Amino acid sequence: MAGHTKWRASSVKRLREEAAGDPDYEQAGLDLRLGDMVRERRLELGLTQAVVAERAGITQPALSLLEGGGGVPTLAMLDRIARAMHTTFTITVGEDAAA
Repeated sequence: MAGHTKWRASSVKRLREEAAGDPDYEQAGLDLRLGDMVRERRLELGLTQAVVAERAGITQPALSLLEGGGGVPTLAMLDRIARAMHTTFTITVGEDAAA
């Protein structure tokens, strides 16, 4: 498994270098980071996707898609997800957002 992880890391690095400056690639990176934030917080709280989705009034597949970096959630949806987990999300947009 370690070999696969090393290969994946080098593959991701190569793809990043090739796509540097591509707006679609940069947007996908932001989407992935948002999904990672949601998933990491959910896991920290020991909640399943099904529980959070039910509390937020969305489907589990919709939450799974968001956590995987797919789809474009509205601020209202993010607010419902945060409330479902009794937490807050701080999202920064603009020049300093990539840092």
